Amino acid sequence: MQFNGNLTLLVGENDAGKSNIIDALRAATPPVSGRRTLWFDADRDLNHEAKAGSPIDVQLVYDELTERERGIYSALISDAGDLVYTATFNPSEHARRHRLRHTTRRERVADPEPENRERIAHVYLPPLRDAVAALDSARGDRLHEIFRMLTEAEQNAFRADANSALKDLAENQASRKVVTSVQQHLTSITEPVRHRQVHVKHREQKLRALVRALRLHMAGVGLEPADLAESGLGYANLLFIATIVLELERADQFDLVLLLVEEPEAHLHPQLQSVLLDYLKARAITSEVSSKNATPYSGRIQVIATTHSPQLASTVSTERIVVVRPEAPAPADLEPDRNAARHPATVTVALANVKLSAAERRKVDRYLDATRAALLFARQLILVEGVAEALLLRTLAERVMFPESIGESAANRKKREQFRAITVLPIGGVDFMPYVRLLVHDNLSIVDRLVVVTDGDRGQGDERKKSIESAFALQTANGTLRVLVGATTLEAELYALHGNQAILGKAFKTQHPRSLDKWLAIATETDSTQERARKFAAALRDKTLDLGKGDFAHLVAELLESSDHSLTVPQYLREAIEGVLLPVE
Repeated sequence: MQFNGNLTLLVGENDAGKSNIIDALRAATPPVSGRRTLWFDADRDLNHEAKAGSPIDVQLVYDELTERERGIYSALISDAGDLVYTATFNPSEHARRHRLRHTTRRERVADPEPENRERIAHVYLPPLRDAVAALDSARGDRLHEIFRMLTEAEQNAFRADANSALKDLAENQASRKVVTSVQQHLTSITEPVRHRQVHVKHREQKLRALVRALRLHMAGVGLEPADLAESGLGYANLLFIATIVLELERADQFDLVLLLVEEPEAHLHPQLQSVLLDYLKARAITSEVSSKNATPYSGRIQVIATTHSPQLASTVSTERIVVVRPEAPAPADLEPDRNAARHPATVTVALANVKLSAAERRKVDRYLDATRAALLFARQLILVEGVAEALLLRTLAERVMFPESIGESAANRKKREQFRAITVLPIGGVDFMPYVRLLVHDNLSIVDRLVVVTDGDRGQGDERKKSIESAFALQTANGTLRVLVGATTLEAELYALHGNQAILGKAFKTQHPRSLDKWLAIATETDSTQERARKFAAALRDKTLDLGKGDFAHLVAELLESSDHSLTVPQYLREAIEGVLLPVE
């Protein structure tokens, strides 16, 4: 997979392989702190498609090296001008010390300069679950690690002052009172035999023990600092993140530090998510600029983060996003052999490699706000022009096409349940091509099913269909992509079907109770469906009907969900709903 030079977001569904990527980077590079928390494991790290005991390789390729870096790593740089390190774990090797081997260059030769490999390291920020417990000095070592890292010059004085204070405590009035009281009873017991004398002395404490007696407190500016448990999980997690990011202060002792972050959004509200990611990105970009004049180390920081948050995905350009997903099954494998074990591989798509023009890239980036970035996490997706289709399609699927009923078939139930996981997104126009390019390209789609639904627009819809299908002939042929075109517009196609008069008329009457005569004058019951659609579309164009499409769709959906009204689904929408679903048994 390909990473962005300063910040990469790995997005994708659960169990896609995002954490595996982070773990691979952790296993193949040393931690900045010098204390490893993850190792290759013969039982856990394996390839399901390989024989048991097969070696595992993690190959890291570093490019865009500065002139100074090319000089430092000159003996290791490949013919392509990049630096390649490979960590190979061989679980079948009997001698444990030989199981992990590091090689360099693409030819995998023995590393002649292993000390240089230590110039590239990582800092790991784990998924946040209980930051309060992690920062509680009595239960964890986080505060001790900060003291150890940041106070090298002051540690001796700190220990001396703390131990001197403990000595004073051992000699103060309360301590003397305790000693005197205990001594009285001890003297009565021991004096006749072997007299003993009791003392309270302080024990010389090391840094770890001294720091455990301290507690981090936090509060809003101007308020009394309080226990972390009173600060809320979100801000406690931000404090925990701050203690991890402190390790980046050591970046100037390395050529490259990988900041590996898992799910930074945990317990953070959307604005904090954006601020945090922007801060990490700024640190990486600043380090990139500074590295050009740095000596003796480059001090570069590169952030790689996993996320399930559309909010975070929407705050960066698609050039910084890599979609991680399980390998999509081939059409022939959609009904797999029950007796054959199948372990889907992880595939990645760096959106920076999607062939978009600069204008198309900016358009997609503007589109992916927090409400729409869900398309990067979707397996099955319907793209529509506007909000009306987005509002109605789910209701049409769940209430009309696959309604819940007593004695319903298993296939009907499964289709309804599957559709609940479908993402329906309006693009706010008819230029679908940039979004299709983003989702299906180079024979490696980041969705299993993509359906585009567009209006006829007096022939323009068919031209859009032809253009998309021509550009993505392979995906159209294998069923990954479908483009469906209505004859006119959504509302006109619904109106054209005779059985829909009652519910559509009621929705319009709710909108415009004094304009029902306009509705009734559009067409007659004897008109053909094509004629009815044509007349309705014309009434919308010339404003005979002032139909607020979003409001109208809301009303129709509400009637379908709260009454016994029925509605016939136009064929192109029926095909769209069926076409986005994977086959069910």
